[in-house]
Amino acid sequence: MGELTVHSFEPVCDKFSRILILGTMPSPASLAAGMYYSHPRNAFWRVMGDLTGDISGASITSRRDFLLRHKIALWDTLCLCERKGALDGDIKNEQPNDVKQLVKSCPDISIVFLNGGAALKYYKRYHEKQIALPFVSLPSTSPANARGGYAKKLDSWRIVSEYIS
Repeated sequence: MGELTVHSFEPVCDKFSRILILGTMPSPASLAAGMYYSHPRNAFWRVMGDLTGDISGASITSRRDFLLRHKIALWDTLCLCERKGALDGDIKNEQPNDVKQLVKSCPDISIVFLNGGAALKYYKRYHEKQIALPFVSLPSTSPANARGGYAKKLDSWRIVSEYIS
């Protein structure tokens, strides 16, 4: 399988968003489903449900509504790249999203959370100097990150609950 050019989704946000969660780039499963974190073993939606005490649902609409209800903006650090498969380590020829403009359009965002090491790497490379907000690196919710299992991921992500409503 050769490298494919992969494009990010549009951000999920509105003027009431208070936090921003950035990933790196949607996986092939997410791209096929048309929504972030759609691989069945990705823990993102389960973690967010446990943190909020709310159910995200499985449809694109219900997940978007869930995020906006909790004032969460969701996007990726990159807008496109070349990648074979789903691993962030295989990303080449990346181009950043305009995260600075997203933050400007959502003035209540007060913190950025980075989903995984690659999101942190690209945030530092392309966005950190442009955005005057604190940021927190969190372990990836991807099934490729199996260290410590779900309980460890959830425990690390608990900081997010301090900022969501």
